[in-house]
Amino acid sequence: MNIHFIGIGGIGISALAQFCHKRGDTITGSEISETSILKNLRAQGIDIVIPQKLENIPKNCDLVIYTEAVSLDNPERREAKNRDIPVKSYFQYLGEISKDFNTIAVCGTHGKTTTVGLLSSGFQAAKFDATVFVGSKLREFKDSNFYRGTNDFLLLEACEYRNNFQFLRPEIVILTNAELDHTDYYLNQSHYRDIFTEFCSRAHTVIHHEDDLDAHMILQKFSGKRIAVPQNTPESITLEISGHHNRKNAALALTLSEELGLPAEDFKKGLKNYTGAWRRQEYLGEKNDIKIFDDYGHHPTEVAATLQAFREHFPGKRIGLIFEPHQFSRTKQFFDEFCEVLSQADETGIFPIYEARDSEEDKKSVSIKDLISNIPNSMPIKNHENINKFAKRLAPGDILIFMGAGDIDEFARKFMNSYI
Repeated sequence: MNIHFIGIGGIGISALAQFCHKRGDTITGSEISETSILKNLRAQGIDIVIPQKLENIPKNCDLVIYTEAVSLDNPERREAKNRDIPVKSYFQYLGEISKDFNTIAVCGTHGKTTTVGLLSSGFQAAKFDATVFVGSKLREFKDSNFYRGTNDFLLLEACEYRNNFQFLRPEIVILTNAELDHTDYYLNQSHYRDIFTEFCSRAHTVIHHEDDLDAHMILQKFSGKRIAVPQNTPESITLEISGHHNRKNAALALTLSEELGLPAEDFKKGLKNYTGAWRRQEYLGEKNDIKIFDDYGHHPTEVAATLQAFREHFPGKRIGLIFEPHQFSRTKQFFDEFCEVLSQADETGIFPIYEARDSEEDKKSVSIKDLISNIPNSMPIKNHENINKFAKRLAPGDILIFMGAGDIDEFARKFMNSYI
């Protein structure tokens, strides 16, 4: 089959493109700009063009798949419609793919990528050769976000935004948590839980934390097999990655391995070997003897968990955090929570708010000035000169973390390549 992917550089859709390519389909794709993911795709022989325009749709095209970031008026989507070429979203086609496997879906507000990463490392050590789609690049997959296995299991992240996971038909669900997020779509916590209830109802088995009250509410009418993981992490689990939240993620992973009947000691070795994913507490290097990290966290709970992990791993060191708020709507909804958790860093820099699916009313509702006025020891960060000034507040051996889900990653990596 000849498949064209619009927005092929996305972290999810690029994994799907690789799956189809390895399956034997002829794959083409388009993007609006160059990324490191495109380099990996091209190395596998996938043709990619920049920018997006109607001429990119091949003459012989059986299916067009687009990422959610691509709008209805995108020229390639319009061209596909004009030529009566079937069009599906990434999530729709992923759902079709999942029907051919015993699908293990990791869902939840936080921890999806790390849990899939831990499972992937454990699977490798236990010689359980599942196919994996993951929302980051893993060292275990040679810095790829996809691995094509040989058995009939598929491990993936299930995205709850706009109920995108509705297309999946999982055999097993790992529910990490269900704390309200995406308030540009979900009305309240009850609405958010209802979507997870519907998703989990399609599974035969759900694994969750015993102390998660949201999980108990979500699963109160669940008729399948429930496995509640005790609050205390087994002493037999040792990890290279730090943080209480990661130990809880590992406990979920270990419980799944037991459910699958994998060799326990081998799987635990895989857990210990896991050193983290791209943009999850990722170490970038040092400047002026300050250790610099990059992280994807963009919800108050994620920020708090990451800071706790760094305090644990680097006791006695001061932490500077440069945070990029993601969405005006999320920043407004969780304003008090953000101010509280960002104040837990020793020094805080606020990067411009990343606009994504925000209305004009959203954009007028909050600003970085509002954050700075409510966070001690904070300052705006807009350029590398600001970072240099910010870094002087730290001493050799201290920690500097860039955090957010928008442009902050690229900004951090450019800073690492600059001179100060």
